[in-house]
Amino acid sequence: MTDGRILRRHVELAQRILDLASERGLAPGARLAEQSLATQCQVSRTPVRKALQLLAARGLVVPEAEGGFVLAADPVTLPRLEVAAADDAGQELFCAVLRDLNAGRIGGAQNAAGLQRRYGASRKAVQNALQKLSEENFAMRGGGQQWWLKPFAYGAGAAAKSFEFRLAMEPLALCLPEHKRDMAALMGLKQAMMVLRAMAEADFDRLLFERTDFDFHMMLARGCGNPFLAEALAAHHRQRQALGLGGAVPSRRLMQSNEEHIAILEQMERGQFELAADLLRVHLRQSQSVRPRLAGRGVPAAFVQQAH
Repeated sequence: MTDGRILRRHVELAQRILDLASERGLAPGARLAEQSLATQCQVSRTPVRKALQLLAARGLVVPEAEGGFVLAADPVTLPRLEVAAADDAGQELFCAVLRDLNAGRIGGAQNAAGLQRRYGASRKAVQNALQKLSEENFAMRGGGQQWWLKPFAYGAGAAAKSFEFRLAMEPLALCLPEHKRDMAALMGLKQAMMVLRAMAEADFDRLLFERTDFDFHMMLARGCGNPFLAEALAAHHRQRQALGLGGAVPSRRLMQSNEEHIAILEQMERGQFELAADLLRVHLRQSQSVRPRLAGRGVPAAFVQQAH
């Protein structure tokens, strides 16, 4: 993979792979299995393979002769990967398509040429956006050049509906008899959250919080023991992340939310899942009470002049 083809989603997934390796205490020489990583990251094997190729190009993993990759460096000591700013327009196009779809401005049946004309974007940018939509389970390829886009609730009522779904399903995921703790992931998350706890409000790392918040809720989904519930929760969190349904939240609330995450993890450590579920309900209600109401958004500014 050349630098010109590196996309934001591949860099983010590559960082997620390094985070997983760090959480599990993997050392140089440990094998990284594509299927296992795809399952843990809730994506298909294709983007995992591209992320591993990106890591290989940077000398952080090494391909094996018989296929697959092994770690070439201690993930704990590595700096975080930088996401190239060049993919910002591709990310905006991805979001623009979703927002127009959910606002009823475009139909579910689309092709690359039509999207190029609408957004004044290059063919490559549109193909990248469609690929990301497919990887995030927002789109599937039809016959020929056609794609089918799947709406996801977005707009003034979406955050409220998302909250209702999470309040019903996430505490349940903690209390199922088959729920299993991933202690390595739990302790890795807690360590990152303790770093956040030590930060002053003015220096609070919002990007680190967003990553730990997403990983926290995905960990609850993966551990529930029910594959149907796990898939529904994981897909919902990926969609929330992709569409930015979180809204603009003050740093003070994020710091409080981080404390609530730590408290939940500590009860999970002790095996007190019912109490952890109670704390999770309070956490979700607290987050909902301060979250700004979302209004339906249109095409991002980068596309306003080109769209027609």
